[in-house]
Amino acid sequence: MEQEVNQHTILQAILELSKQMQDIKSDLQQQIEVVEKRLEEKLEAVEKRLEEKLDAVEKRLEEKNEALGKRLDKVEQNLSRKIDLVDAKFDILSSDVITTKAEVSMLKQVK
Repeated sequence: MEQEVNQHTILQAILELSKQMQDIKSDLQQQIEVVEKRLEEKLEAVEKRLEEKLDAVEKRLEEKNEALGKRLDKVEQNLSRKIDLVDAKFDILSSDVITTKAEVSMLKQVK
């Protein structure tokens, strides 16, 4: 009879331990789910901040690109004016050289 009691007590202990293990397993699973949810929320927040920063950087880059384009246009216009000025001066000098040559030629003929 005492052996049956011992077996019964052992079975009760095993059942109790099994129930405790199931409870621990369930508790751990819940904790894992909570941690996963928190990690997902943090990851989403980080992604959102990164997207916002990336958008801001893209906007600044576009603005700087536009500013550089405008500066380049101004430089091109300024260079074009200067080239036109040099071209006009060259035309004047060429004309003056031709006139001077003609005058020298006429003077040589008069002598």
